[in-house]
Amino acid sequence: MSDSNKEEDPISLDGPTQIVSAQNEGEAPSIDWLDLSTPALLNEYPFEFGRYKILSELGKGGMGVVYKGVQKDLDRLVSIKVILSNRLLVWKNVLRFRSEAKAAASVRHPNIVGVYEAGKVLGQHYIAMEYVEGESLARRNRNNRLSQEAAVRVVARVARAIEHLHSKNIVHLDLKPSNILMDQNNQPFVTDFGLARGLGGRGIGKDTEAISGTPCYMAPEQARGDESQIGPLCDVYGLGAILYELLTGMPPFKNEEPFETLVKVIESEPPAPRKIEPGVSKILEKICMRCLEKKPRKRYASAAELADDLDRFLAGDVVESTASTLIDQMKCWMRRKPALASHLILMGFFLTIQMLWYYLFKIRSTDYHHTVVSIFILWGLTSVGCEWFHRNPRFARRARFVWAASDVLFLTAIVANAGGITGHLLILLPIALAASGLWFQRSIVWMVTIISLFSYSALVVHAYLFRPDVEIFLDHHFVFLASLFSIGLLVSMLVRRLELLLRYGRRSSPLAHQKQ
Repeated sequence: MSDSNKEEDPISLDGPTQIVSAQNEGEAPSIDWLDLSTPALLNEYPFEFGRYKILSELGKGGMGVVYKGVQKDLDRLVSIKVILSNRLLVWKNVLRFRSEAKAAASVRHPNIVGVYEAGKVLGQHYIAMEYVEGESLARRNRNNRLSQEAAVRVVARVARAIEHLHSKNIVHLDLKPSNILMDQNNQPFVTDFGLARGLGGRGIGKDTEAISGTPCYMAPEQARGDESQIGPLCDVYGLGAILYELLTGMPPFKNEEPFETLVKVIESEPPAPRKIEPGVSKILEKICMRCLEKKPRKRYASAAELADDLDRFLAGDVVESTASTLIDQMKCWMRRKPALASHLILMGFFLTIQMLWYYLFKIRSTDYHHTVVSIFILWGLTSVGCEWFHRNPRFARRARFVWAASDVLFLTAIVANAGGITGHLLILLPIALAASGLWFQRSIVWMVTIISLFSYSALVVHAYLFRPDVEIFLDHHFVFLASLFSIGLLVSMLVRRLELLLRYGRRSSPLAHQKQ
């Protein structure tokens, strides 16, 4: 059949087809076998496939074939993945296929290939996905090696996408250059969720295996089949393996026999990238080797931390993995924990002033000094505890509210001991109110505003009841309360505007338009 005839006369899948039906989620489906003389398997293109027209084959993997097609009703290009026929394992393939469709369809990110739908045509299971015009990262790097900077940009973007995947409680578990698609603008897209699984349980589908993946990109705990250790840090290892290959031209471990590769992954250390490519940056080598640590706890704690270090490398900033001096280490710590760092630095500043006033100038009494020092210590310990809970996604939101509320209460205690409504430290209340905007949540701003109003009112009542020497001018206090409310309103409005600008920025970004 000539090419012109192919374009004019699409073929329909009319002959015997693979009919797959699963009675229950965990049961093997009943099967009527696909006739191998089906036109699709003879590369006769185009042909009709439900509401799609298959144009050509894009690639073939161990479980399925990916075709380029057109969705006829919407006239858009799509990638269509279908299952390869196998008499013994087809039911497992179907269940894994369902897992892939569930995993990919549950996430939306500019650097993750989107899934439009999954279904079955004449018994043939398929996934219709976003079509990315380009080639795999493996082929791109093989045909034209990426520069160090380009490789870092690609891995940083992929790491952001994987962090988004982890935020949805999904791990990929099969990260490798051939599962990253590169479009014409050199933007990477993560694809192939055949091994993806949910956190805190078995797979997204029912078909999970102890050892599955590509040996030369597999984390040691994944190669051992250690189910208790398999999680997001396996993907951090995979990101490091991708970076390693982009820098050196080869994966960290490669052997003719997959079993020997698995043994090397578990027992051996990969050669340092600079031994293979002397031109590789020392900083990149350290970043890469940290990702490839045998023990998960020694790797980056998340894909986001890896992406942050890669962005710092591109910007010429201090990279956490290479921080050697105490100042550099402090800078890295402050970047990792900005909220805690800002709290402790300000507390240390005020506490230092308090100590100088007491020991050098004897301005205040010993009781006052001990009380203020105790408040600062309790405040610092509370901040450390709130930061610890804030790192846990389950408690992060509540920790922010508790932290913001505790700041106002501890400041109120300090103000009460430093003269109350007549003391110079009263200015700390509006400062704390303004600082609440740094959480970028209007609900926190309003909570802090309400607590500040009650705190100041309590200071006024305390002065009225227990300090007869202080004249109470109600108009002054109403003005101060109105000022606190006004500051809270203004900060809330600023946070609202920032939220709108961020939403507009996301919608207007080039990546957002690419996804549309």
